[in-house]
Amino acid sequence: MNEAKIHLRPLRTTDIEAIMQLHRELGWNPAFHADGSTLRSRLTTLTEEENALLLVAELNGDVAGYVHGEIVTYLLFAGREMLVSELFVTEAARGRGVGTALMAAMEAEAVKRRCFRISVLNSRERESYKRGFYPSLGYEERVHTANFTKRLDWGESN
Repeated sequence: MNEAKIHLRPLRTTDIEAIMQLHRELGWNPAFHADGSTLRSRLTTLTEEENALLLVAELNGDVAGYVHGEIVTYLLFAGREMLVSELFVTEAARGRGVGTALMAAMEAEAVKRRCFRISVLNSRERESYKRGFYPSLGYEERVHTANFTKRLDWGESN
């Protein structure tokens, strides 16, 4: 079988339409403005942050997925952690190594940046969780750790 080669590169502002389409395909972020202004603003902010890493995977020149990670420094732990908060792959590209390639790139960057650990936020409702994607890459679910969130209102639309 002639499988397309996966090309990884930094996410660019010119990828906004493809990323928005991927979000729509997966039913995410309906609050984004249709013109891409919300996503463009967030992307501009993230690309200026030293500890943010955004990568795109292309198949045949088309965006097939992306990953977003942030490096977090802790007072308690002796080192930094790469926290992967977003990994999205188009329906058509699933099972073709795109997610695996994106995670391998994040792991390599975490090692390069001297992180002691990499962790992933993944909803138990997502298909990737149900089919055991992250455990297949060697990740272990932290069953004794709860993840709590609280929405904050800082006076602007987020």
